[in-house]
Amino acid sequence: MPELYIAEVNYEEAKKLADLASIHQDLSFTIDALKRLLQLLKDDNKDNISIQSFWTAALISYVRCFSRGKRFGLSEDIFGKLEGDPIGCHRYYKSLRDKHIAHSVNPFEQVVAGLVLSEPDNPKQQVQGVATLSLKLICSDIEGVVTLLRLASIAQKQVSEHAREYEAKVLEVGKSLPIDTLYSKARIRTIAPGPEDARKARK
Repeated sequence: MPELYIAEVNYEEAKKLADLASIHQDLSFTIDALKRLLQLLKDDNKDNISIQSFWTAALISYVRCFSRGKRFGLSEDIFGKLEGDPIGCHRYYKSLRDKHIAHSVNPFEQVVAGLVLSEPDNPKQQVQGVATLSLKLICSDIEGVVTLLRLASIAQKQVSEHAREYEAKVLEVGKSLPIDTLYSKARIRTIAPGPEDARKARK
């Protein structure tokens, strides 16, 4: 296979296209994780570690598509024209990720400590020990998983449409650039980060 000559460009249209490609990858992962999760739930699988792992990973990758920072992030407005309350559903999943998965602050996770007492009719009523009780949502039900899968699929379709638009824009701008300059920047590559890069921001 002949080597591809690819010149890296960083004008605004190209940056937007790169962001869209990154978001598309996250949504693809979300969709694949949710499909695996649905199969586990439909099979009545008792592997709670796998179930919680797929659910947690799907929520995290889905919500980060709507976060703004190094990339522009999606807006919840992409769901605005759909019937029902898709934005409300989206916000529910975002809250689950923010206040249950990322931070333990809502009632979906509860742990209480208590004292174990002897039976009330025991002549010697006393404290016998200590116990902790916990409640934690490890995964939504099948309907909840299907709803998130629909939102992620709708978002991915929108991203794909925007990406096609920006591919055309990137090509249009690119054809106006000096060809010699483009060839001088050919063979773009990505560099695998090392441990020292964990705290650094992406360029």
